[in-house]
Amino acid sequence: MEVIKLLGAVSPDPNTLDVVYTVPADKGAVVSSMNICNRDSYDATIQIMIYRGATPDPKNYLEFNMLVYGNCSAQRMKGVTLAQGDKVGIYASSEHISFNLFGSEFDQSYEYPGPEV
Repeated sequence: MEVIKLLGAVSPDPNTLDVVYTVPADKGAVVSSMNICNRDSYDATIQIMIYRGATPDPKNYLEFNMLVYGNCSAQRMKGVTLAQGDKVGIYASSEHISFNLFGSEFDQSYEYPGPEV
């Protein structure tokens, strides 16, 4: 049975690529939402990407330098489907940004041999 749960949470070092979630082997995932919280009074920027391998390509970005106002939060990535090995990467300009990814995992018995992400 698929259960919506917290897939990953991270508060990355500033200006550093980090991974909030990697889809496990033989699994797929559907993201219900990603919550981004700025815990500081100063504005910050964030980046979100989905990729495989060591580093993302420019085509992998879902958000690039999106502004998150001080003491505010935002939600992104509703309904994104991920395959085994996909990574949800994040980047923030401040150490005061929290990323929380919610969704469900499912058994993946077949992966469509589509284009590399």
